[in-house]
Amino acid sequence: MKNLKNYKLIIFDMDGTLYDISDLVEDNFNIARDYLINYYDYTNGSATKLLLDNHVYPYVSSDAKSLTKLFISQGIDIKHFDNYRSYNYPYQKIDKDKAVNINDLKYFKDNFISVLVTNNTHKNVSDILNHLGINESIFDEIVCNENENKTSSKKPLFEYVINKYNVKPNEVLSIGDRYNVDGKPINELGGDAIILSKPKSLNKVIKDKQNLSNCDDYSIY
Repeated sequence: MKNLKNYKLIIFDMDGTLYDISDLVEDNFNIARDYLINYYDYTNGSATKLLLDNHVYPYVSSDAKSLTKLFISQGIDIKHFDNYRSYNYPYQKIDKDKAVNINDLKYFKDNFISVLVTNNTHKNVSDILNHLGINESIFDEIVCNENENKTSSKKPLFEYVINKYNVKPNEVLSIGDRYNVDGKPINELGGDAIILSKPKSLNKVIKDKQNLSNCDDYSIY
């Protein structure tokens, strides 16, 4: 049996976790495709094929994989792409009614060390949280994967947070929307993960805090 009280540090993902990624997934796909066309001489067909063949889709899918990891593997200038995406990100389309409940985030802030770790940029984090009416101070720290040495996995970021807050890996819970991005890296370090089916499922985690059994709203790994 998993119990929330066993954890000291909660690591939140942003995209798809704090808001419904289905609002923007097609736009994100188009931004990535257009970037390849505009800066790397891909055709519409070859750019689309590269993305689809590597499980980057214009729709929500359980086997969707990291665009960051793909672009790094292809030698794409990821810092330039992040900047391009930041200034083309249609965060205004995010449906606030489908987003996470702010009081649920406050619960974690009040009872745990609460850190946001995302592959998105600081600009987008600020724009999105402001759009959702979420104050950045609801997290003890916001860690964005946009350094010069941006990694293809969140694992080094998780390690950084674990070491900074001096907790054991088995005292860490990652909450995200994709297992291969938000769950697997923390599992490899010895921590646990909860994968939400939708942002508002976070409330079910709180209600089930003494017995985090698998259910339709989330899965724990």
